[in-house]
Parts: sequence; C-alpha cells; structure tokens
Amino acid sequence: MFNNILLKNSNEFKKPSPSPLTEFADSGVASRFTPLSSANNRKLNTNHDDDDDYQSISTEYHSVSSISKPELRYKTCVPYMQYSNCLITYLDHPSAIFIQIGQDGERFQQMHQDLNRYYMDNINSYSNISANTFNIGDFCVAYSTRYFEFFRARILNIDHANQQFLIIYVDFGNSEWVHIKSIRPLHTEFAELEMQCIPVTLSHILPKKDSKTGSIEWNTATGKECTRTLRRLLIKPESEPFLFVSVIFLSNEMWWPLPFVDIKVDGQDLAEILHNDGFARLTRNNKELRMIYPNFGNHPNEHLIFNIQSSKQIQNRCR
Repeated sequence: MFNNILLKNSNEFKKPSPSPLTEFADSGVASRFTPLSSANNRKLNTNHDDDDDYQSISTEYHSVSSISKPELRYKTCVPYMQYSNCLITYLDHPSAIFIQIGQDGERFQQMHQDLNRYYMDNINSYSNISANTFNIGDFCVAYSTRYFEFFRARILNIDHANQQFLIIYVDFGNSEWVHIKSIRPLHTEFAELEMQCIPVTLSHILPKKDSKTGSIEWNTATGKECTRTLRRLLIKPESEPFLFVSVIFLSNEMWWPLPFVDIKVDGQDLAEILHNDGFARLTRNNKELRMIYPNFGNHPNEHLIFNIQSSKQIQNRCR
C-alpha cells in the first residue's frame, strides 16, 4: 500500500525539534479524554518509571507566590495559498490532522533552545507546585522524561489524587499523562511565538463503511487502520527521509470547527491516495462530515485540543 509514494531525501528540509511521544495514540480524539483511573498502569509507568528522573528535575523547595498564565495563539494562514515544506506532526484521524507550515522554523528552533536553557538553568524553581496551582485549559511547560527536554503544553485533564496531568504538546499535537513534577509555568517570553501546530481537516475524504459493524466513522477497525497507515506514511522518524508535503487552506466553514485543507504528498493528492488504496472514500461535499460527526468540536476537551472558543474565532482563524 502507498507504493506509489516516492520518498525524497533532500537537504532543504530542516528537521523539527523532536516530538514527545504519546501513550494514547490509536483511538482518535477520544484518546485525549482517557481518565487516569481507566488507563493502563503499565503504559502510565513508562512516563515516570525512573524516580531518579524526577529527582533530577525537582529536588529543592521554593516558595510560590504568584504565577502568570499567558495565553498562546494559533498561527494564521491565508486561504488558497499553497504552503510548501510542511510537516505532519500528529493526527487523530484524517479529519483531525496537526501540521506545521514552517514559516517560523528558525524562530521556533531558537525559542525551543532558549526555553530549555532557561528551565534547565532554573531546574529546581517551582518544585513545590501542587496540582491545585494549575487549571484545565492552562498553558504550561512540560518536561519529557523520554526526550529529556521541556516542551510547551496545555492541560487537558487533571487527576488530583495521583498528581497527574493530561497535556497536549501544543507545537506538535500529541498528548500524554505526566506527573506534577514535570510541569512548570509558561513564562511570558516563551508565549510570544504562536503555537506551531495548526489542526486541520483533510478535505473531500470520508470514512469507509466498516465491513463488520456497518458504521461510518474513523473509530472503526477500518478507520483506525487508515489512521495508523497515515501515521506510518506521514510522520517520519529522523532516520528516514522526509516527504515533500504541501498544504492549501480552503475557506473556513461555520458548520465545522477546523479549516479544510488539500494536502499533496510528493505531488500526489492525499485524499485520492486514501481512496485509491481503499482506506477511505472521496466526496464532493464536505458537509457529509457534519452528518457523520454532528457533535464534533462540542466536547470541552476538543475546545482545548483544537482551540475552539467561538464561532467568530472559527471564522477568523485563517483569514
């Protein structure tokens, strides 16, 4: 499958900062709602199975008086303009894809380095922060014990009993549970650059009817296989050559929370690839998605994941 995709190894494509992995990646947007009590303990332990990691980032006591909580903004985009050298950093399913358009690649790299230098130099600051310091929806900085780096994040859920936070890495789009000792306040100087990921919906593509259940949605076996295949195709590790991905933003629709986009992979239309390989079906009318997902964008977590706040913001996000 996807044999018609030609991989291009080009020095012109700059590698992004490493994207922290997520332990909940196979069930679509619903994975972002997983309560800690129902999650697999073995998986959760991979986030903090080495107590020394936490001792290394949080060992001293400092008083916390007041913490500012700056807001991060999404990047804006121009309708019907083609953005080249894009990166697909994460996808819940073909109707919820996170992309980086690369306009601020150098600025982002510099900000990411400065952010890590600052928080590493002040590694023990705010080490006495409690889970009550933050609220759901707050932006923060989270330390990844897998990559040993700090990343900008947003809090999706809080388990006060276990001092665990479900966060989304706002510059990449994926999420995971982390311990309170991995959370730091986001300083204003690191909130000036917009979030680098833009959540979008692939235009003119719909889920196929599942052969076993008859359901038409991305959460069926057929839909999940489509999502997993897309991840393998589009989200490449550093050891593999990057694909040439270009994105065209279409006009925003008031009835759908995310902007529709056309995506080309090495010059080939992604929607047509999915259709031709039997993973999804083409449609001329994107409004069919609203019939399949009439409540998409209404869940409180979706408001945080996709930064959905009002109809006016949806209309103006890509003007």
